Amino acid sequence: MLVDLFSVQPLMKPEDYLSREAFYHKIDRYFQAASRERTADRPAVIVFPEDLATFLLLEGHADILSSVKTVDEAFTVLGKRMLPRILWTMVQYGTIRSKRAFFANGAAKVWHIWHGTMSRLAHDYQMTVVAGSALIPESRWMYDTNSYMPRSAKIYNLSFTVGPDGHVLSRTKKVNLVPTQEDVLELTRGRLDEALDAVHIPGTSIPMATAICYDAFWRPHTDHEPTFQNVLAALDAQGVQLVAQPSANPWRWDEAWPFDPPGHPPRTRAQQWDQEGSQTALKHAQHVEVIINPQLLLEFLDLHFDGPSRILARNGETVSTLVEAGAVRGPEAEMVLKSEWDFSESNAFAAAKTGTEPTPRPLLRFRARSRVPKPESR
Repeated sequence: MLVDLFSVQPLMKPEDYLSREAFYHKIDRYFQAASRERTADRPAVIVFPEDLATFLLLEGHADILSSVKTVDEAFTVLGKRMLPRILWTMVQYGTIRSKRAFFANGAAKVWHIWHGTMSRLAHDYQMTVVAGSALIPESRWMYDTNSYMPRSAKIYNLSFTVGPDGHVLSRTKKVNLVPTQEDVLELTRGRLDEALDAVHIPGTSIPMATAICYDAFWRPHTDHEPTFQNVLAALDAQGVQLVAQPSANPWRWDEAWPFDPPGHPPRTRAQQWDQEGSQTALKHAQHVEVIINPQLLLEFLDLHFDGPSRILARNGETVSTLVEAGAVRGPEAEMVLKSEWDFSESNAFAAAKTGTEPTPRPLLRFRARSRVPKPESR
């Protein structure tokens, strides 16, 4: 069955997070770009990058940005401004970890804007949406609502998927935390069994799931991560055919990879990503056919994210790049990639659920199109 596939490479700026309206209109631009290239009456999946909504913590605090030079300074100033509420959050949830209390305190605001934007646009444009991710706690309430209250002060890198009817289909918590980045933020690892929360693309029998960035790598970045889990292999064993891989890469794509041990041949982040990431992992898959991998582009004070978004596909034992962004930074890199894929009618997902043996069927060849033009400015 043919499905339209979109990988959003947004160029996010601090001003995009300062109000609910600014965030909504920025995200709407990418939906408009995808909609112009969509095939009528065909299922469509659009995927946004990791950490897309994390910086909604800045909403309502535009004045802070003019007085600081680093992200740490910005969040320190914001933390001091919110200190009474952060202290109350620490008492309320029984934690002594101020970073956790900081994220938990702002989580309701982040969720209201993020969920409200994505659910409305999914409904308006009739697409299945993987909404990127944010650093927030689990909610006490169902995720299919704007009502939100933290269950605890444990902070997860959390993503959710919403269907064309605007209702949340699933949510995913990142299992593998990136060393020197997410581990220092006092985040909590998601559980592997929860990461296997797969759903069918609405209107089809195609199972899809989310593996947030590092979760789609086949090996850890370092030799000191004994808890690393091969999430993509576990999803493949479950019969998932489409994997969304929202990503945010804090290392410059064309610079040296910092985690290689002494004596290892020098390589760039780009080379390390190809050798250890989803492109190589997909070669070992039996059921996963497509990986949609959007990258976040962000220049915010001293914080930098870049990298090329891609849509990868496996045809038998051959992995192809259906489409890839030609730029990784700057205004020319802002784009929405489009491709399409004719999914095989695999019954492996149902078999994994029931414990029966799937009937093997050949994969069909892909059809691809070039990227969508950059979104028009409002």
